Amino acid sequence: MSTVLSGECGGKLLSIRAARDDDLPSIILLWQRNIKTANTAEDIAELYSHFKRYFFVAICEIDDNHCSGDAGLCDECDEHDEQHDEREREAGEIIGFVAGSVKYLDEPVGHISGIAVNAEYRRMGVGTALIETVGNAFKNDGFRRMTLEVRVSNIAARIFYAKLGFKRLYVEKRYYADGEDAIVCEKILAGNNAKGRAIV
Repeated sequence: MSTVLSGECGGKLLSIRAARDDDLPSIILLWQRNIKTANTAEDIAELYSHFKRYFFVAICEIDDNHCSGDAGLCDECDEHDEQHDEREREAGEIIGFVAGSVKYLDEPVGHISGIAVNAEYRRMGVGTALIETVGNAFKNDGFRRMTLEVRVSNIAARIFYAKLGFKRLYVEKRYYADGEDAIVCEKILAGNNAKGRAIV
């Protein structure tokens, strides 16, 4: 999935792709810098090991203005444009992630365990693209619902999730390690594409 970012990203292309094992250090760093939870690096790595199919990263592709070769060649790497573009995409900066998992309520549901975007890339559609991507993955695997928790004090995040169709279910008292309550939210994954039971 690709879209064009505006703002500080200068119109560069945003790509969303499935996370790979070598992305894990960047995911852990983003998680611990941006999400106020008690999750350790080991906790995040274990979650990834169980649910990597629902982990996705956002990449802002790096500028390729250094390429000045003629006839579709890059002087630096001596590759054809298409091959070089692929290398540029692989080398792009990871600016955000979403970590999906599965929770067991009255039925298995897709769950967003964590999502973060670097501060300089917020309000550019990155978070929306990440949530839509993991939501489609859940839907394609047969899940009918997607849930998440958000801090009561995080008004901006609550508004953001509401705009994406999440509805408040209930408050989980003292959910976070610092004692703050969480609002549990749910979104119905309309137009389920899969048949039969969800993959768990």
